[in-house]
Amino acid sequence: MTTQPATTTQPVAKGAVQAPELELLAALTALVANWGSVATQEEIALRAGVAVEPGDVQPLYALGRTGPQRSSTLADTLRLSRPTMSKQLRRLAAAGLIDRSADAADGRASIVSLSTAGAEAYRRLVREGVVMVRGALSEWDAAGADAFARNLSRFVAALTAGETSASLSKTRAGESTAQKEER
Repeated sequence: MTTQPATTTQPVAKGAVQAPELELLAALTALVANWGSVATQEEIALRAGVAVEPGDVQPLYALGRTGPQRSSTLADTLRLSRPTMSKQLRRLAAAGLIDRSADAADGRASIVSLSTAGAEAYRRLVREGVVMVRGALSEWDAAGADAFARNLSRFVAALTAGETSASLSKTRAGESTAQKEER
């Protein structure tokens, strides 16, 4: 009988050395939980002077970053259901932050884009996000911050492309990679 190594579900003693993958997983979990939280999104919007529901910050930001698109594409990008996306876009339209126009390729669909006020709100959100990031990097030297930005961008690209996307699809279908490896 062989002994199995400790699984990642067991608590790790504070200060214990972890594999880089476990450290990254823990850091990413904390980052996503913090940055994506209603409280953080609300704080960013308040600091930026943008009067939107905290949950509407992400679609506003995504439209500013990626430009005009169908609401279904935006929902897919943000991994939201179509009804949730529709509610968010209705609120943003009521606030005067987005415009809708007919999709030339499909008359049944519409394209959403930032209005002039929405583009200004996006700029203020980005400016406030940059302030937060600069604060977190304030004790880093420039070379370390540059390397971190490049490596994090590479890491995110690897997570969101190719095999990882296929793995996510299989996981959503009910079978995780870990379950396959157990077979």
